[in-house]
Amino acid sequence: MSVNDDTTPPTTESSAPLDVSTPAPTAAANVPDLMKIGAMPINTQMDVETDILESVVFSETFCRFRLQNKGILHSNSKIVFALDTSSGSGADCILPANIGIHSVIDRAVLKIGTKTICETDGFNHFMQHRSSFVNPQHNKQRESVTSSRLMCRKWEYNLGSSQKSASGRTDSINEANDYTLDFGIDVDALNSASGSRDIDVHKYTLLNPTASVASGTGTSNFQITINDLFPFLKMNQLPLYMMKEEIDIELYFAKENKRGVSKGGVSADDTFAAKLIRNSTQMIADYIYYPQEIMTAYETANNDMSFTYVDYRLVKHTIDNSADESQSIILNVGGAGRVVNKLFFGLSLPDTKANPQRQGILNIYESFGNGEDAADDLGAVSHNIRYNDKFLYPIDITNNARLFHNMQQAEGSVPFISKDEYAGELGLISAQTIFGHKAFTDLETTNFWVEDRLNRNERVNSRGIEIYQTWGALTDDVLTMRCWLEIVKYATLKDGILQCYYA
Repeated sequence: MSVNDDTTPPTTESSAPLDVSTPAPTAAANVPDLMKIGAMPINTQMDVETDILESVVFSETFCRFRLQNKGILHSNSKIVFALDTSSGSGADCILPANIGIHSVIDRAVLKIGTKTICETDGFNHFMQHRSSFVNPQHNKQRESVTSSRLMCRKWEYNLGSSQKSASGRTDSINEANDYTLDFGIDVDALNSASGSRDIDVHKYTLLNPTASVASGTGTSNFQITINDLFPFLKMNQLPLYMMKEEIDIELYFAKENKRGVSKGGVSADDTFAAKLIRNSTQMIADYIYYPQEIMTAYETANNDMSFTYVDYRLVKHTIDNSADESQSIILNVGGAGRVVNKLFFGLSLPDTKANPQRQGILNIYESFGNGEDAADDLGAVSHNIRYNDKFLYPIDITNNARLFHNMQQAEGSVPFISKDEYAGELGLISAQTIFGHKAFTDLETTNFWVEDRLNRNERVNSRGIEIYQTWGALTDDVLTMRCWLEIVKYATLKDGILQCYYA
């Protein structure tokens, strides 16, 4: 029969009318995936409801937010903080330039019912690594206001009286000997004395120096996105309306002197404290709603659903280099019986370091690398990984460029850091002061991370993962090595109850 033949019998009056009072059931294959972030294959209306949640428990060391079981939690929901420094020295203070407000949180935990679904320990140090992959222009135009991350670079051109030579002024819009941080402000170099230039950040990056908002100084509020707290939310959203258990976000705060940075020149006798302002500690939760029939159909089609995600496990190791000599370690960082995608680690000052806010513009959130100063030089570095009775690399890696390449391959993107900040190879950082701190001293070799992608797609055996690491020289100090493992987990949501397991 031809497809053009009109052989369909006409509809008679005795045919049953279509019941339009109830929507036709939606086939499971046609139900969009509401948990995935991105465009859906259908054109439908989406409503967003925003709630401002107060913490149900709050102290200077801990707070808890409880979410409502409604809608779908948007992964860009924010947690807002404000800090008050009036109880300390009262001096002008900013947040660490590389991580901003993320310095406040030491540990973040997502719980559903009594089960820990995701946990990021050492979160502030973790974000020192993750923030290096944020576009500097994004830092300059947005993050400087929202989270106080300020790491954007610009060339310092030879302008002004500080660049005079014996033959006179050598102003140039084409020549630059070094670079500095770009806060989006101009420096009046033409009217400044030689060597006296100092860049102060915008007023909105300052922490509140007084407890009295009525004085006119006010306070600055900064925010953290929940998909930074729990990285698996960058690709998935939580269907809260399908869950029958309570959903909590628990935050453990860093100590007061590890939250901000004092302006340079603060006396060693001054006390320093950056206290959280409770009334300004809130969660701005966005709940997404689709038409009721779509959300009901999705819940029906996914009554027993599962999804895979990654979680990070922190391993800390203390390296006592009081003897000021080279160090070679074979460190087991765990992972036995788990599927581990990658790991990364770095060296930094311990959390017990006295007066860390006067260490520099980054506070203690840095990872030491090779520097031009012999006292701060790691010397020759040798690196390898061993797991499942095999080495990851056939020959130990001793080249900094190869280590940088491995980090790029593991993350899938290039970190926005210079060779000076990674391994101190070029000496291009300006010697001018930034908020009273020397840029060259505080930024050089502060982002030396070693990262490896475990590319065999194997489960780690009972021996775990071993790091073979050698530093030819270390600073005369006690250092902390922090290593994170990216472990694969999966969760099941059945009849409103969520369970999580290691893959």
